[in-house]
Amino acid sequence: MPVIDPYSRSVSEHREPPRGLRSTLRHLGPGMILAGSVVGSGELIVTTKLGAVAGFALLWFVLLSCFVKVVVQTELARYTIVSGETFLRVFNSLPGPSGNRPAWLTLPWMAAFVVACVVALAAFVGLDEADRGASSALWLAASVIAVGLVAAWIAGRKQSLDARVSSRQPVQGPMNWFTWLWLGSMLLVFVNSGAILGGTGQVFEMVFPGLLGEGGARYWSILLAAFCGAILLAGTYASLEKTLVVLVSLFTVVTVICAILLHWTDFAVDWPEVATGFSLGLPDQITTTLVLTALAMYSGTGVSFSEMWNYTYWCVEKGYARNVGEPQPGPAWRHRARGWIRVMYTDATVTMVVYTASTICFYLLGAAILHVQGLDPDGRETLSVLSAIYTDGLGNWAAGLFLVGAFFVLVSTVLSGTAGTSRMLADVLGVIGLIDGSDYAVRLRFIRVFVVVSLTLYSIAYWLFENPPQMLLVTSSLIAAVMYPVLGLGTLYLRHRKVAPGIAPSRPTTIWLWVCAIVLTVISPAGILLALAIGAGWVHFG
Repeated sequence: MPVIDPYSRSVSEHREPPRGLRSTLRHLGPGMILAGSVVGSGELIVTTKLGAVAGFALLWFVLLSCFVKVVVQTELARYTIVSGETFLRVFNSLPGPSGNRPAWLTLPWMAAFVVACVVALAAFVGLDEADRGASSALWLAASVIAVGLVAAWIAGRKQSLDARVSSRQPVQGPMNWFTWLWLGSMLLVFVNSGAILGGTGQVFEMVFPGLLGEGGARYWSILLAAFCGAILLAGTYASLEKTLVVLVSLFTVVTVICAILLHWTDFAVDWPEVATGFSLGLPDQITTTLVLTALAMYSGTGVSFSEMWNYTYWCVEKGYARNVGEPQPGPAWRHRARGWIRVMYTDATVTMVVYTASTICFYLLGAAILHVQGLDPDGRETLSVLSAIYTDGLGNWAAGLFLVGAFFVLVSTVLSGTAGTSRMLADVLGVIGLIDGSDYAVRLRFIRVFVVVSLTLYSIAYWLFENPPQMLLVTSSLIAAVMYPVLGLGTLYLRHRKVAPGIAPSRPTTIWLWVCAIVLTVISPAGILLALAIGAGWVHFG
């Protein structure tokens, strides 16, 4: 049976959208992969940490994070379903500076640059704390730049030689400013995802303490990377969807049960405490750590920047775009497009309910148990401290329940995040002309290659830092400060300049899109500036 390419479509191949709720539910799925990615980093680690640091005061900000980004996610998916173009191809055509891909920007150059970054980072981490100053960082950065320039010269010479031998110029696809920005952000995404993989390793170290010697979580993370790689290399979109539906359902049920059982413990939450979280107030003392934790929660809960663009790929691989078919004149195509957009909206709404319920439960558990006791999950003890949200409230017997739930949460995030990252890395090669993006067999081959590359870099990142919360705080906040404004404003551009009137969103949806785009543009950059100002002593709160 031939493999169907979900990234291609034609006028003759299409499928009518389902009618009725029961039929629609059978076509859901991309959202469950999305939820698997959302809950691991945002909910279990960062949201619980924010509850531990801030108490109940920022519950309103947690809910804002869950609700404010979903419309941008769905409108990005709307354009992908209608146009059939992938996210990177769409955003590579945004207005602004652009040009052909430089001849030196090849796969070997990318590999050399990433290796140079890893070596420089390892050298910096290996220095004594007293030596980790600005001068050391500048020397190492200069070394990375030097390696990049030498590799660029070699790659450019090779391209010129190949062109003379073959009597034709190599294909050089267009690259705009966003594609450059996205490629640079991938270095931080690897560190971000390494935090999740390391958290999963810490779970196994808690179950089997000392089995792999000192620093056992590092070795467990490598073994788990191999396990996740085997699942992704052997599976397909359908198998990934089924796996994550099971994992998401299990950890959501476990978390909700624990939050309910909290009512019959010494850490029971009463309504006046919860009500303080809806007063739009702030904690009594605002520190740099609190601001960065709040920003990391904001960027990691609800739909983060990576889930926004990954969701468009899951909608394509589920078949929504292919089912619509190539645009045709007349009402039939518009009806079909609106029908599959409705299915996508249902999928996104169900997902939002799932991750919002999990987010609220994790935040309340962190505020009710960890904040009261002054516990802050950090460093190698992150998962052992987080286990207190179960054991301190329900008893030691709940430790096993926490470990099972944490394993499901974190593994689902590693699987979903790696699958999404590998698809986008393969796609960008097609966008900039390094591979034939229309050849699905080539795309699949590079997706598998990037699964291995991504998991390897995740393992290296955790091996170097061993502090999941700090890894998430720094990388999530920095990427969000840059990407959220671009995603919000870029989606507005698509809405008003690219989407045909017959399939455009309604007026209320458009108004909400404007509100959310403005919020995304302001919050993260303002939060970074506030954290810097507090750290420098320019402003004081509490």
